[in-house]
Amino acid sequence: MIRNFISENIILPASDFLTGQSVYRWLVFLRRSAKWSAEQMACFQNSRFRMLVQHASTHVPYYRDWFQREGANPDDFRSIGDLQQLPIVNKAEMRRQGVVRFIADDFPASKRMTVHSSGSTGEPFEFYVSSEAYSINMAAKLRTWYDAGYRLGDSFVKLSSSPRESWLKRLQDRATNGIVIPFHSLDDKSLADILALIDRQRPKIIRTHPNAIYYLARYREAHPGCYQHQPQHIMTTSANLPDAFRVTVEHTFGCDVIDAYSCEGTPNTAETPAHDGYHVSLEYGIIEVLDDKGHPVQNGMGRVVSTDLWNMAMPFIRYDTQDLVRVDNGTIVRIAGRECELLSSANGKRFTGQVIDDYFNYGTDHSVDAFQVVRRHDGSILMRLMVNSNYTKAQSAAIADYWHRELDMPVVVEIVDHIPLMHNNKYLTIVDE
Repeated sequence: MIRNFISENIILPASDFLTGQSVYRWLVFLRRSAKWSAEQMACFQNSRFRMLVQHASTHVPYYRDWFQREGANPDDFRSIGDLQQLPIVNKAEMRRQGVVRFIADDFPASKRMTVHSSGSTGEPFEFYVSSEAYSINMAAKLRTWYDAGYRLGDSFVKLSSSPRESWLKRLQDRATNGIVIPFHSLDDKSLADILALIDRQRPKIIRTHPNAIYYLARYREAHPGCYQHQPQHIMTTSANLPDAFRVTVEHTFGCDVIDAYSCEGTPNTAETPAHDGYHVSLEYGIIEVLDDKGHPVQNGMGRVVSTDLWNMAMPFIRYDTQDLVRVDNGTIVRIAGRECELLSSANGKRFTGQVIDDYFNYGTDHSVDAFQVVRRHDGSILMRLMVNSNYTKAQSAAIADYWHRELDMPVVVEIVDHIPLMHNNKYLTIVDE
């Protein structure tokens, strides 16, 4: 269609020009590389890996010190088979060392972007990504949509806990026939308004956090005949839909759910339209699935350790995401380390972990390192916070007051030194007793 051609070949390149990105160029590349043989992909990965090791060992303080301390020669790292000789790092180690030690000292600040992690672990985390790395990963996400039958210019709806603040982003959405629907809580009025807007927009794709789409499905199911539109696919991200929730969503909306997974430093990973496993964007990065002893897992459960082959601003090399996945003959078949969490209040509002994380990321001057919210048996809310030196006593009262107004429930703030990991190797951000 003409709209698709204009969106893909005119609007997207123009957007890249205005933002200094290169999504269009990499989308063209990735659609071609999808046809590569395994040998071609390995050759490409090895080339990027050698560049990454040379760069990190020269310009990233943490890796420069590691190579010197271990007496390792960067020239000996020739292929991704040598990856396991490098150390595994995680978010806690990066905080302990200081994030600045993982930032390349030669990378121009003008060519990097500040990114916040999704907060699914309850640990707000700020890091840098190069514009090129962002562009490639964004193109990889678009390729996932393309594989599902979408084309730029087709109508889409994105449900987000944050409104579009950038005029350029709003212009992009309008030009590409998309709309972002911000939501703060999921009360009945919000659910009705969102469903009505979806019916008017008639999107081919709905992209959303699983919690939001589940409660939209529940509300739509309770009001038969009021809402009619059936999208082609629902794309979820940031958390898992439990199987029973997925059945409800797919039945109510009359389409399938395609889950996507990403984390700081990981390549875009998404269910295939055939639902026969997750496809990893190998052009962008490497995912290792390891057991507790650091050995590769071919069948069963293991944790995701990822290597970003493109982010030269702040390389993530063998980054332990603390996410657990299930693999079958080396193929990821389930993301098992994220939970579908929601905080329901006394006044009928429902808040996702992402909304709460946004509050701590942007509303507390980065003084909260990790959080856990507990709805207790007595109807009160306990907020456990791990804080840093930027935190003040006055903030406890402000936080309790804010969430008391939002939830219409008593709120107690508790400063703690430790939040225990759950069985899935994650901090559970929302606990409902």
